[in-house]
Amino acid sequence: MILKIKNIFMFLISKILTKKFLTFAIIGVVNTMIHMFVYWVCYNQFKLGPFLSNTAAFILASTFSYFANAIYTFKPKNKTPMQFSAVMMVFLARLLTSNVLTWGFDYIIQNWLNVDYSLHSWTTIIAPFVASALLIPIAYFSLEYVFKATDGIKQSKE
Repeated sequence: MILKIKNIFMFLISKILTKKFLTFAIIGVVNTMIHMFVYWVCYNQFKLGPFLSNTAAFILASTFSYFANAIYTFKPKNKTPMQFSAVMMVFLARLLTSNVLTWGFDYIIQNWLNVDYSLHSWTTIIAPFVASALLIPIAYFSLEYVFKATDGIKQSKE
């Protein structure tokens, strides 16, 4: 049992608590702020509704995240349209997974824990926060894999 805990601890230190992961996390915070700002502008100023507002925010924030992570975190030698597309697919999978997890946590919070969002409006952020927090390491390792796998692939100029 103690050996398993030590192995988990060593994994966390060697893979998660690194400069690369911290850079990824900082970019993630900026990415989240961009997403929230674009969503707010689209929803409140342009009256696009939640779906279009979230879609626009997702596209802009994800594009920023790709370039910031390519430059500061994963630093691939080659940046290609195929790499960009692969990274966007990871972002899309993360968005879909986050939405499903958020829905599930939201259901649990309201129905099992009997939290009334109208009485405690701050509680509405718990479900998406927990879902995002769970997905951060998965997104990190997924993007690390995609950047490595697509780094050596050069686009043909046909």
